[in-house]
Amino acid sequence: MHQATPSYYHVAVEAAPERVGQIQRIVAAHTRYWGLERLTPSATRGLGLLLDLAVQGHPGSRIEVESWWNGQHLINAVSYEDPVGGASREFPQRCSAQIAALSDGWGSCAQDTRHIVWFSLRSRTEVREVLVPKLPVPDSSEALQLPRSAAPAAPPQPVLVDAAPAS
Repeated sequence: MHQATPSYYHVAVEAAPERVGQIQRIVAAHTRYWGLERLTPSATRGLGLLLDLAVQGHPGSRIEVESWWNGQHLINAVSYEDPVGGASREFPQRCSAQIAALSDGWGSCAQDTRHIVWFSLRSRTEVREVLVPKLPVPDSSEALQLPRSAAPAAPPQPVLVDAAPAS
């Protein structure tokens, strides 16, 4: 049985046209590294659509891109600053139709002054991949403690030196 490790990638950049291709290449490298070569074209195409939308509508704002692999789905999200709200939060129908056509699911929501759009791509493997849990990284206080089964060492015993003068 194949086992997958949960993976996550996040980047934040300023909205600029040259960033679209850069982020697509970075996410493509991550999806290939995660063993998801078959999902790479759809993931980069979908991110390109969302990034173009964010760059055209909100140049100079801060864009965040996130990618998650959970063993069965690759989820990509783009969020951008949208201080106006209201009508500007409506997702263009042309873009939503394209995202819906290339993904297995998508959504859009507003959070404070940010607009978030996500889509998911399902891994079409015959066997469901089992996630291998990652062990939590101990904090510094835990890392310095002795194992519970080990008793602390006894303090060193003083060494007696004969201080008698030599004759």
